[in-house]
Amino acid sequence: MRIRVNKKVYSEDIGERAFKKLVRRVAFKRPVKGLFVITEPMYEAGIMEIYNYNELLQPFYRKKKRTFNVLGVAKSRESAKQVVCDILDDVYRELGKPDIKDFFSI
Repeated sequence: MRIRVNKKVYSEDIGERAFKKLVRRVAFKRPVKGLFVITEPMYEAGIMEIYNYNELLQPFYRKKKRTFNVLGVAKSRESAKQVVCDILDDVYRELGKPDIKDFFSI
């Protein structure tokens, strides 16, 4: 399993310094207490998925032969839901359709 943080990553109101620290910890697969990440779906059943970041560090996900593209980060599940809404608003505004892969250049 690989975790890749997208260059256009969205976040809730997190300070710039704290945000860089979070992104660095995610890139190096270090545990972070209370962090939720928004990724593209594991299977083709949806648009985006919200995971507790520490869940992705468990053996089940580590054995997967795929890359998790992090599209957004938040400190709570409720904030993560708001980040998903913000992403979808921007995608619809720019592209007119829910094409997440095209918007994030995945």
